[in-house]
Amino acid sequence: MTDDEMKKEEPEVTQDPLNTPASTPAPAPTPAPTPAPTPAPAPQVTREKETVHEIRYMEKPGEKKKGSKLKIIGVLILILLIGVVAVFATLNVTMYAPVEGQTYPYTTTYNVWFPLGKTVNVGGIDMVALSTQDEMMIAVDGQTQKLDVGEDKLISERRAVVKTLGITVVDTNFQIYLTYRGLSDPATANFFLAVRTSQQVPQFIVNLLIPKEISAVPA
Repeated sequence: MTDDEMKKEEPEVTQDPLNTPASTPAPAPTPAPTPAPTPAPAPQVTREKETVHEIRYMEKPGEKKKGSKLKIIGVLILILLIGVVAVFATLNVTMYAPVEGQTYPYTTTYNVWFPLGKTVNVGGIDMVALSTQDEMMIAVDGQTQKLDVGEDKLISERRAVVKTLGITVVDTNFQIYLTYRGLSDPATANFFLAVRTSQQVPQFIVNLLIPKEISAVPA
């Protein structure tokens, strides 16, 4: 038998469709990767604190005004104190011969104690008190006068010009009267001293006429 005949006799095999293996399905496409979410920005803590700070200041506007007023008052007080110090630091008294024809309606009185035998300057006049029992010898600008106990005597008459910061604040005639009261101790004589002025003068200005070397108490 030839090859062609053998090929013709071989039966054609037909596959059973029920037993045919199912074809392998194609793999599903891989999904694209989901992009990572963008991180949220960090909270601005510093700015929040500043905002709260600003709100607090906005809630209390009166405190800022009060602080400004206190500063202004402090500056004014400081200026005033400097002015007062300058006034007293430049305060000075100059003595002149008295203006004639003046009257003396104002009087300031003191209880004073003179050290015996020592020169003191009262109202621009040098005075020395010397005691002889019930008599008091007082030298005024080199001229000696006698004072008895209880005797009231005019000792000096002058004109005083008081200036501060170069400005005249007081210009007055004045008289000094002494009344001898006796010895307080062997080294001290007690007097009643009266300063009479032609113009009304504050007592602290009159005090400038009394030297530190004698004890004086307003009387």
